Amino acid sequence: MEPARSSTRYRLAGLATVGVFALAGCSASTSGDAATDAEPTALTIAAQSGPNSLDPAQLSNGQQMFVWTSVLDTLLARDPATGDIVPNAAEAWEYNDDGTVLTLTLREGMTFSDDTPVDAEAVAATMNRTRETPGQVQPKFSQVTDVAATGDLEVEVRFDRFDPQFVPNLAYGVGAIGHPDTLDDERTATDPIGSGPYTLSVENSVDGSTYVLEKRDDYWNADAIEADTFTVQVMQDPTAAFNALQSGEVDAAGVQAQMLSQLPESGFTFSTTDATGVMLLDLIGRGGDGWPALQDERVRQAINYAFDRESIVDSLLGGGGMPSAQVFNPDGDVYDASLDEMYPYDPDRGRELVEEAGFAGATFEIPSTYLSTAFEPTISQAFEDVGLNVEWKSIPPQQVQSAVQSGDYGIVFQVSGFSSDPEEAFSRYAIGGYGNPLGYTDPTLDSLFETINSTVAFEEAVPTYQELNAYAMEQALVVPIAYTGTTWAAHDGITASTVGGLPPTISTFDLGG
Repeated sequence: MEPARSSTRYRLAGLATVGVFALAGCSASTSGDAATDAEPTALTIAAQSGPNSLDPAQLSNGQQMFVWTSVLDTLLARDPATGDIVPNAAEAWEYNDDGTVLTLTLREGMTFSDDTPVDAEAVAATMNRTRETPGQVQPKFSQVTDVAATGDLEVEVRFDRFDPQFVPNLAYGVGAIGHPDTLDDERTATDPIGSGPYTLSVENSVDGSTYVLEKRDDYWNADAIEADTFTVQVMQDPTAAFNALQSGEVDAAGVQAQMLSQLPESGFTFSTTDATGVMLLDLIGRGGDGWPALQDERVRQAINYAFDRESIVDSLLGGGGMPSAQVFNPDGDVYDASLDEMYPYDPDRGRELVEEAGFAGATFEIPSTYLSTAFEPTISQAFEDVGLNVEWKSIPPQQVQSAVQSGDYGIVFQVSGFSSDPEEAFSRYAIGGYGNPLGYTDPTLDSLFETINSTVAFEEAVPTYQELNAYAMEQALVVPIAYTGTTWAAHDGITASTVGGLPPTISTFDLGG
């Protein structure tokens, strides 16, 4: 199934019903039969992880968002049908000419679950606390100097300089709205007074395992929410999730491509997105002084030639993905299909480049993590095929992220979910980017980012992003291997959006009636 194509331009998309699809559906106990108008409706899904915290300053992306976006509203959202940034708690947004002031206009009549108003003071208080509180969201405020309520429903976010990532991030943790009077209370992490469409039923939930969410009838968009109960079952084991789906314990679950044939088409619907993230090798050693081989573009190019991407998708991903040599979302505006021809599988050419550069036999230490284990033999063989060697160094799960950022390893294997085109660009290629902890840059990159950072309208910056993509590929600054895909299988009547890179929220699903 081909993923829907979309244009993820960051523009005011007009007033829209977002945050949740209009839902009419089933519960696990009804095994897909549509509920009558008089019956409460419910949706139960299997997710890979629950929230590490419900504190706005500590929120994580990924499938944790199924829970926290139900409890905490976000200022903006992503349209499940197109991927466009659209209004949510903020009905409008506008930059000044140089992008150093962003004005957000909130909807009237919004309330928290305790009936106090969701207003500009609440938004400003949440944002200012988050940017001052160490946590996973704080770095997203790196260019913000102040957030102020300039009216009951108007917020100004002020920046040192224009930050192209900020508006897209308002559909994620940056845009979460917490209760200003209770943000520092202990309950905020586990049972906050929320601004979102649901409240957490603490008595029916088990932290880390089951989250039962009950609809708020006083939510601003309540008429669009027909699922009275939304339950998230945390199931890290794909086989457990598959079994729960088969038994009717859950209504929808992500299913590995290799297991799909075991589900009867007559009893399930399948929604496939071929690209939800990218599997790659970050060539961190292109910066710093510790890896002269990686500072030679011929060696970096050789590693790109070393991978049989189509075979990896077919054999290791079970067909659940797409071969690609790019890092940008194919549902976005920067991706260029023609560039995927730049590095065909050609280990002979790779070996020639390595020998020409004088690095034949060079050995690289790569962290061995829970992400890399299944792919390590293939990666090792690819390196050997072009005259290079790999030593895998075992890293405990809790140390994976610190190992990536330490600079102790020249190459790191990653599987990164898509967020937005600006974030993909900055994460991989900018100084301070997650995939560039040693701060590699050159005059061309500096010039491209200077243009990007001074072009407020995303549509006008797209050609520069495309130029950055092509240049980064020519220089082989990273080694993308494949896009990873997802298939949601569900009982009849339930479908999931197939737009890649959407934040995981209840709006992913349409229960269909």
